[in-house]
Amino acid sequence: MCGISGIYNFSNRNLDSKKIINKIIKLQTSRGPDGNGIWVSSCKKVTFGHNRLSIIDLSKKANQPFISNDKNLIITFNGEIYNYLELKEQLQEKKVKFKSNSDTEVILESYKFWGLDFLKKLRGMYSFSIWDNKKNKLIIARDPFGIKPLYYTIFNGAVYFASQIKSLLSIENLKFEYSEAGIVSYHLWGNVQEPFTLYKNIKSINRGSCLIIENNGNQKVFDHANIKDSILNINEVRFKNEKSKLDYLRDIITETVNYHQVSDVPRTLMLSAGIDSNLILASISNLNKKNCSALTLDFNYKGEDDETLLAKKSAYLNEIKHQIMNLSDDEFFILINDFFKSMDSPTNDGFNNYIISYLANKNNTKIIISGIGGDELFAGYPSFNIIPKMNTYMKFIPESKILNSLINNKLYSFLKKKKMKTKYSGILDYGRNINSAFLLVRSLFLPNEIYELIDQNTFKKGYAELDILNTLNKDISNIKDTRLSIMYLEIKYYLCSKLLRDADWTSMANSIELRTPLVDWSFFNKLIPLIKNDNSINKKLASKSMKDKIPEDIINRKKTGFVIPHDLYLKKMSYKKEYANPIRDWSILSYEKYLQKKKN
Repeated sequence: MCGISGIYNFSNRNLDSKKIINKIIKLQTSRGPDGNGIWVSSCKKVTFGHNRLSIIDLSKKANQPFISNDKNLIITFNGEIYNYLELKEQLQEKKVKFKSNSDTEVILESYKFWGLDFLKKLRGMYSFSIWDNKKNKLIIARDPFGIKPLYYTIFNGAVYFASQIKSLLSIENLKFEYSEAGIVSYHLWGNVQEPFTLYKNIKSINRGSCLIIENNGNQKVFDHANIKDSILNINEVRFKNEKSKLDYLRDIITETVNYHQVSDVPRTLMLSAGIDSNLILASISNLNKKNCSALTLDFNYKGEDDETLLAKKSAYLNEIKHQIMNLSDDEFFILINDFFKSMDSPTNDGFNNYIISYLANKNNTKIIISGIGGDELFAGYPSFNIIPKMNTYMKFIPESKILNSLINNKLYSFLKKKKMKTKYSGILDYGRNINSAFLLVRSLFLPNEIYELIDQNTFKKGYAELDILNTLNKDISNIKDTRLSIMYLEIKYYLCSKLLRDADWTSMANSIELRTPLVDWSFFNKLIPLIKNDNSINKKLASKSMKDKIPEDIINRKKTGFVIPHDLYLKKMSYKKEYANPIRDWSILSYEKYLQKKKN
């Protein structure tokens, strides 16, 4: 796990690339405190930078940027390849020789042997750049879910890329303007949807995508993995009985969890009383438990539900070392300020992972394992139930644009005056189909609300560029199954663009690698055939597949999320409440803090 950066100057313009990359390396220190490196090509056109967090092959042989044996390929890599030992063995059978025990070198040799087809063989989380000296081209790629970020900008005949947006913003003589689409996207979702960022000239490399830049500056892009295509093209599977279905679930979960244990340093599972983390704990083999422990966060805000007791019970059942850690009010408040200072992009999420990563660092661990992804894949969110019901009920209400407008306007004014949930005044306009209902349920603010919050010209330009309702409709076109449609929307708009992105920068801000066994391309493609046309596949069924290792209290427990006491801390920060939902206030505060930070 690391931070990467680079410049490809495909023009003849003089550019002090080494100076720029050295500055970025300093800015990305938290992503790789164990060492850093820089490489400049003989032609001076290509410069790579790297910040290292040592996880696999702790020796200097694995330092980056990494150069192939024949000196023709150079890579800077961020992430982990969980099946690298298998790929290495295949290459060794072809007489390929290695000088390190790193997964980085396996990527290089795989590209050399299989060409770009090697991307389909990788199982892991990654963003990397490869300079092919023979072909004079730059190759940049990200994993299928975009777990590892990578941003780039092109100015005056040069492409600049880095793991963090703030790294690109630091480059002198490059001017960045705020993006109208990025601003509207944030107010819609509480995050900025890729490939947009908050800046016009900075884009995200798309998840599952590969960007090739040739020596004349020509760009080629292709998808090596596509989430929607997998949903559409994989055939369903059927089982003779319940037992065979449960056995299949157990096998594929166990497989992905244990692939994600590969490491040369100890690992820590973030254990709660939720099903996701307990599925992971139940799946870890006895062999892998030797270098793995469990950590539970005690918020000291238990109320009626004390997760620590159930987590402790599960840890004991599964015979894993377990620790409970808590935070004082003062420490919690300090972390809020640190969180806002370290933001790489405005977000209304991520603070929970920031806390977890902080505690992990405090506990002297480098890797935390998270249950992120379980709700998206196993229909754990309320949207999976609310949207179909909403669509069904709205069929009985006749459509009338005039009547809808009249009711919506009056309801909106009433709810706004009473500081209630104004968003639901739009049910007549948005509740009749899956795509618009998803916008109603999942959005932070609806378009009419955003129109009142930001500059009107900014709204008009940004909303037109996003074309959100048509985009949502295209997102789920050809996906006939309602559940799979909602799943895809949750993956695209919440998991990939919010949870995973925020998990990366919040964990790396604390020099921690965060792994997500349930967000795995191979696992996803094995799960989809089972889910198709089988609405019985949910988190509870998944937990039943491992009922011998998960306490019954956890299996039958009502779902509760990782709740942050936003109201309390908004009050502590003397922030004036404007909305019925504290998440909205938190979101506006986060946005204001980010803009304030940029001004300073």
